[in-house]
This record gives sequence, C-alpha cells and structure tokens, in this order.
Amino acid sequence: MDDRSEQIDTAENNAGQSCALNISVIYDDADGGFLTDALAQITAASGALVVTNAAQFLTDLQGQARMDFTQAGLDHVPIKLADVSSRLQDAAKRQAARCIIVDMRWGAGTVAAAANFERWGGLCDKLVADTQVSVISVYARSLMIEDQLMAAVRGHSHFLAPSGLYENPFWLPPAYQNGATISQQIGFVLGRLVPDYAGIVDQDDGEASGANPQWITVPRRLRPRVGRDDIWKIRCFGRLRIYLSDGSQIKWDIPGSAPKKTKTLFAYLLQRGEKGAPTDLLAELLWYDEPDEIKKRKRLHHAITMLRKTLGRSDYVRRNGDYYTLVPPDGTWIDLATFEQLCNRSKVLAKTGKPDEAITLLDAADRLYSGELFEDLPSAYFENEIENWVLPKRTWFKDMALKVLRDKAAILRQQGQFRDALQSCQKALRMDPVCAIAHAEAMRIFHAQKRADAVLRQYRQFLTAMDAMELVPETDDLEVLKSKLMNSLS
Repeated sequence: MDDRSEQIDTAENNAGQSCALNISVIYDDADGGFLTDALAQITAASGALVVTNAAQFLTDLQGQARMDFTQAGLDHVPIKLADVSSRLQDAAKRQAARCIIVDMRWGAGTVAAAANFERWGGLCDKLVADTQVSVISVYARSLMIEDQLMAAVRGHSHFLAPSGLYENPFWLPPAYQNGATISQQIGFVLGRLVPDYAGIVDQDDGEASGANPQWITVPRRLRPRVGRDDIWKIRCFGRLRIYLSDGSQIKWDIPGSAPKKTKTLFAYLLQRGEKGAPTDLLAELLWYDEPDEIKKRKRLHHAITMLRKTLGRSDYVRRNGDYYTLVPPDGTWIDLATFEQLCNRSKVLAKTGKPDEAITLLDAADRLYSGELFEDLPSAYFENEIENWVLPKRTWFKDMALKVLRDKAAILRQQGQFRDALQSCQKALRMDPVCAIAHAEAMRIFHAQKRADAVLRQYRQFLTAMDAMELVPETDDLEVLKSKLMNSLS
C-alpha cells in the first residue's frame, strides 16, 4: 500500500472523530443568542483565542484571550494566508488556547473576500492538524454574498448550531484534497452520505483518471482551493491586474512583449468568455491600421505567444481552429462579479431594516471600485469601427459605483449622520460632477439640516457643472426636487 492510500485509509477511519475539528457557525447577527447557544455546545470554547476587531464580540466567554485582525495579519493587503496561519499558531501556543474562534467579518474589509474564503477552509484544516485545537469560523450571514456563502459551506468539516454539532457531507479530509483521484473523492462523499455506497465508487481508475482532454471546461474538484495550486485574482477596475496565489502580480512588461497589446488581448479574451474570439477579429482589433493581412496574423501569433509567457502557462490561452479562448485556473476570482453581488446584497439588507450591515457591504463595494473599467487600456483598441467592447460596460459599472455612494449617503442621512453622508455625495461628485443622483441626495441632506441656502447652492452647482460640460439636463427632476424641498422649508 502506497503512502497516499495509507493517508486516505486513515482519513476514512478518523473523519469526524478527531477531538480537534474544523468548524463553522453561520448565524444571523441580529440574533446574538444563537451564537452564544451554539458555542455552549463546545466545552473548549472556554479558554479560546478569539480573533476579532469587535469589542462586543463574544465578551462573555470565560478565560479567553483576544487578538485583532491586524495582529493576525487578516487586514494586510494582499492577505498572505500562510503568514496568517503562522501568527494564529504562535498565538494559540503562547496562550495555551483550547480552541481558536475567528470572527469572519474580516472578509468585509478585503476586496477579494470570496477568493480568500475559498482558501480559508484549507488553512483551517492545516491549523487543526498542526495545533490539535479546534478552529471555529464564525460567519455573519447578513454580510455574506453568494460566492462567500458557498465557500463557507464547502470549507469546514462540521457545522455548529444551538442544537448540536453536525458533519458536513460535502467536506473532504486533506488527504483527499491532494493526490486522490476524482473517483476516490466522489466515493468518500457518497460513502459519508449513504454508508451502503462505501467502496462502490472509490476504486482507483488508474493513470487515466483526471486526464480530461478539456474539450469543454469542467471543474474537477469537490473542494475549494487549499493554497498550493494556482489561482488568479483579476482586478478589472482601475488598472488591469492579475494577482497570483502568493500575492504577487503578473508582470506585463516581459522581454519581447508589447505590454499594452498584451493587456488588451487578455482583457478582450476575458470578456469574451468561453466562446473565445476568431483570429481575424483579434488581428484587426490590435493592428487596425495595418493593411497587410499576413503581417497581422504573424503579429497576432507573436502576441499570443507573449501572452502565454506572461501568464506562465501555454494552456491558459487555448486555440481551437481559428478561435482563441482564455482559460483561467479553476477557482479564479474577478472583482466585477463580487462588486455586483455586494451591490445586490446591500439593497436587500437596506430594504429589510439592516442599515448598518448594508453600509458595511456598500463600503466593501466602494473599496472594490478602484477606478473605471480597464482604465489603462489604450482607447484606440476599443473606440473604433470594429467593436465598442469597453465603454458600455465601463459606463454601467461607473453608474453602479455612483449609486453605491448615493445609497450609502441616503442611509447615513436617515441615521442623522449628515457629515458622513455629505462626504459620500462629494466623493460621487468628484467621480462625476454632473451626477444628478448625488446632487439630489446632497440637497436632501441640506434639507434635513434645514439649510435652505445650501439646498439652493447645491442646485446651482449642478447647473454650473452642466454648463461647463456643455450639457443640458435630460429631465427637470432636480428642479422639481429643489422646489419641493424649498417649499417645505418656507
């Protein structure tokens, strides 16, 4: 029996039976009793190392030691989870902690929380193995978007609730995460769900197992990333950047490349998705002023070669006939999707009477929007007769970012935090001096302060900004609002 088989046999015998466990609690933060009652099921919760920035988080636990997010390395940019693991291990040993409880609201302060959460479960597995103490990750449901919730569900061997401790049927022991075949992974999960299935599916399929020719893109993993494999964090807002698993950035200016063309090629293939792009379209996009078709194709071939070298592997850019397709590593995170989820989730929270939680997610969305979409791509590559593939999306995302700031200001105004509300409006107006919704909200804030002169001044600023840009208001909505607010103050 080889080492891997021995590890898997051991995992089968011990899964769910170790006294030190990788546990998650997902709770409604409006119901503080749920979390307290859940932790009461774990005797080791007394004498815990509690990792949080919130002064009121779990203050009733006896014999606890506390550590903030900075001390744990959880607010570093970028987060280095290996460093976090080392810090937590050292602190747990120093404090003789009986368990480690982590307030997962640290994720609300990171722009790539979903990608970081994908790796958190693997870090917890390693912490449990190295320290022999349980790690309890506490997730506030209201602050989690869908991607983060999915990562939390897959990342832990057990769920904790007031009614007790439950095995997670979708979790895989570390021995199955690395080296086991897909059949063995599926066999373990099925055997855990239905004991009669144990041994039916987990026979080793031999060397061909996992050798998918990749004619279509199919994720072949049952667990989130665990830290030793490739993953990209793609930042499309502001400068186009790609962060690797270790926190470093991909360098675009490698010898022999034309960085602007390489970036444009990557961005175009990224937004084309699985359908890819034909060679003639790519050649025309990048060399629109070159009449010689043969030269265009040779230059495109060189650009594709340079993009593959930049990304580090040739199979990240796949050719199928006359089409090229970008194939990012499975589990890759992209800021655009998270931004949209944060915006949608914050609206739900605001409508259901959770303004503070809504502001937390609005702040996260605001941090994520670090500039206009693909702002460092040369406009000549998208403002042309071929295809306007950037500006419509850029405008849409900018409008969303302005609404984020307006929505935050509206909530703060309703809470009587007028200064912070105005700052949010002013930030929106620095992004777009003629943003009507920001001017309107600023006028409402001044109205709430009973400052008629400021309401009028804000309206005049809007007209002045429109004149400076030689624009005419599309509607009279702002004028109507101004009159309504002024009448109520007279």
